[in-house]
Amino acid sequence: MATKSLREYLDEYGEGHRHFGTRLTHMFGIPMIVASLPIFPFNPLLAGGLFVGGWILQFVGHYVFEKNDPKFFGDPVNLLIGVVWAAKEWVELVGLKLPLPTSSAS
Repeated sequence: MATKSLREYLDEYGEGHRHFGTRLTHMFGIPMIVASLPIFPFNPLLAGGLFVGGWILQFVGHYVFEKNDPKFFGDPVNLLIGVVWAAKEWVELVGLKLPLPTSSAS
């Protein structure tokens, strides 16, 4: 069960992904993993390559560039937050914005 708001999760996720190399490996790795899922029934070899390659990029980002563990090790909700984060990064790269909640001041 999620214990934080979407904004809190995204802010925390961003804190653990500051290095350019990590951001880049995640911006490609996460979409590769997500894209592999619906492809599995039709082309398991391609899907497996995308899935494994995407995860390799994830771990390279964390252990080579960021020097930290993936966020989902501590909270599995971050597996989904990573997908939202990657979508947000790609959308912002092309100059658009996703309608996400803003940070709230406590």
